[in-house]
Amino acid sequence: MTDPITTFFDDLAERGHEPLLEKAVGSIRFDVVNGKQVERWFVTVDHGDVTVSRRNIGGSCTIRVDRPLLEEIVTGRKNAMAAVLRGAFSFDGDIELLMMFQRVFPGPPRPRARRRAAAPARSRR
Repeated sequence: MTDPITTFFDDLAERGHEPLLEKAVGSIRFDVVNGKQVERWFVTVDHGDVTVSRRNIGGSCTIRVDRPLLEEIVTGRKNAMAAVLRGAFSFDGDIELLMMFQRVFPGPPRPRARRRAAAPARSRR
């Protein structure tokens, strides 16, 4: 099974340039908490040019988030800004950078189209 957080950051790094972040400059460190373990992702943005690493250095913004919540954010099941407003994760630093970065998180999954049950054929009498 693939890890949605790793997939998200790998995909972001692979793009290299993200047009949605062309007005953003700075870095975000994600401290992803899983019990007693902390996994770190470090994202640098320079006018849309994005690099991702696992460095443990400070950034313009630091986000501390529980793994299950970040999994829901990177899969589009939860909204990052709504989580901030609820106090579901903590951040320190440049809120404007965080607000710009949330644009790259996926939106909610689209509901599957319901299949209509085939209407029974009517017999003509």
